[in-house]
Amino acid sequence: MSGPSPIGRPLGADGEHTRRRIMEAAMADVADAGYAHATMKSIAERAGLTSAAIYHYFRSKQELVLAVLTASVDEVVARLDEATHPEGTLRQRFTALLDEALAIVKDHPALTRFVATVYLESGKRPEFTPVLNAGREAEEKIYLRLIDEAVRAGELADGVDRDGLVDTFTSLTWGLRYLSATAAPERHRAAIDTVGALVSGTLFRAP
Repeated sequence: MSGPSPIGRPLGADGEHTRRRIMEAAMADVADAGYAHATMKSIAERAGLTSAAIYHYFRSKQELVLAVLTASVDEVVARLDEATHPEGTLRQRFTALLDEALAIVKDHPALTRFVATVYLESGKRPEFTPVLNAGREAEEKIYLRLIDEAVRAGELADGVDRDGLVDTFTSLTWGLRYLSATAAPERHRAAIDTVGALVSGTLFRAP
């Protein structure tokens, strides 16, 4: 079955809906083809639009990809932050964060591969670097908040290295994202469940 016929922006069309449609198509195209091989034409075809219609919203591929990256980072950080605000233990809240990360991947299957591609491209295009760095820093602030609240609640053992725990959480979540981009969904789900068991203390039997 052929895809939707390319269309321009008809009179009275929902501009924000079309903009999101273009951005989702750009995310998938960059994830599949790589930054260098993704073109405004291929993105337009994936979105079911004409190239002229895309240029109505974005002046260049670089501008479009930067917009997708910024929106993606903002959404991920906001959703992870919201998932960890309900009261609970550090174990429960970190597990909730992992579950939300899985939900994000389900909502945007190409997101992890898109971000990885843009990260590799950032060496040539430094305008991507501040957005990537801001995303990582915002995510680390979430972990710091959770850890500080756990310390105040007396949940952590004495002498736990705060920065080391932040790096551990970051390594776990980034590793799971990489897995989501390279393995079958059931393996990603199983890995999240295993990390949850590790954090909750149910992974190992008592000797």
